[in-house]
Amino acid sequence: MFVDALGSGLYLPLTLLFIQQVTGLPATTVGLGVTVAATLGLAANPVAGVLIDRFDARTVLVGTYVIRALGFALYPLVDGFGPLVAVAAVIAVGDRAFYPASGSYVAVLTEGGGRDRLYAIQATARNVAFGLGGLFSATAVSLAGQNGFMVIAALNAVSFVVASVCLLFSGGAVKGPRRSGEKPGGYRQVLADRPFMGLVAAEQAFTLAHLILSVGLPLYAVSALGAPPALLGILYTVNTLLIAAGQLPARLIQRRARRTHAMALAGGVFILSCALYAATALFPPGPLRIAGLVAATLVFTLAELLHRVPAVALAAGAAPPALRGRYLAVYQMTWAVGYVVAPAGFSALIGVAPVLLWAVLAALLALACAGLLRLSSRLPAAAVAAPE
Repeated sequence: MFVDALGSGLYLPLTLLFIQQVTGLPATTVGLGVTVAATLGLAANPVAGVLIDRFDARTVLVGTYVIRALGFALYPLVDGFGPLVAVAAVIAVGDRAFYPASGSYVAVLTEGGGRDRLYAIQATARNVAFGLGGLFSATAVSLAGQNGFMVIAALNAVSFVVASVCLLFSGGAVKGPRRSGEKPGGYRQVLADRPFMGLVAAEQAFTLAHLILSVGLPLYAVSALGAPPALLGILYTVNTLLIAAGQLPARLIQRRARRTHAMALAGGVFILSCALYAATALFPPGPLRIAGLVAATLVFTLAELLHRVPAVALAAGAAPPALRGRYLAVYQMTWAVGYVVAPAGFSALIGVAPVLLWAVLAALLALACAGLLRLSSRLPAAAVAAPE
């Protein structure tokens, strides 16, 4: 997963520009094509859940690497809107299927506190790799110009191939335990699990909060507060570095807390970050306002660190082993919904009144925290228990 993230970090900071430079298509065509492809890719999430439960998580995970390697290898051959949508859709399918597959794979490798540690290590490795990939991307473009984008496409394709080889040579397929005579159900069983769907509903609020830095803050800081656009790059870099350095220490802090309560604490810190972002508008333009944005982003980063590991570990632990793929596919749909809702929703709220964005997010998070505390006694005890 480190190798995968290293390759992805090459193009993620320049996604639309990367595609435009590699294909030579107009920017408007690229934007529309990527949007259509991303919409088509949403179907991969529930399909991946079925395949994980039918086969095993590692097989599906390798499949996500292979199809994305193929997609990036084909990007230089794209010469029109139709081929662009086809190739981008292949990559989107791999991206959407990756998350339930990777979460399920980690879940069957270990249990209890070991699962939390492995999720924390995974998050750390991927953030370090994303950062390094971004640096390599900037170097390739600065040294090779437009040819640098072709190099990025090739290297990213190779990274997925190498990641596949790493998994294929990691040993035999690993499946979750299934009791004798147990038959896997379908998505109807997942949707009928009211405590788990309550967890998914709470997680939706957290997902929207995670999108603050990439979607909400650029609109708020630059459009509403008049902050310099360069500040956004600095805040993103600081956030990435702190998550890479702080994920394992954060996990140690939470090792004696029930996962529902750890998530609720993270929600409280997210609410504090919303309050600080809103308060920044009260400061005069200049260094004091910039300092306020930096302080709010540091608190926001702490909230991300506190939420990430207990959330995914709780979802994986609450899922019956025979249906873990489907359960995590439904859980990961919060991100698909977030990416659809956040751009338009955040823009509309800021357009009415900038403070309204932070008030709505804080209210949603408060409801999510209250819901999590109620779910503490309704979700499986082993999933909720302190990871240590």
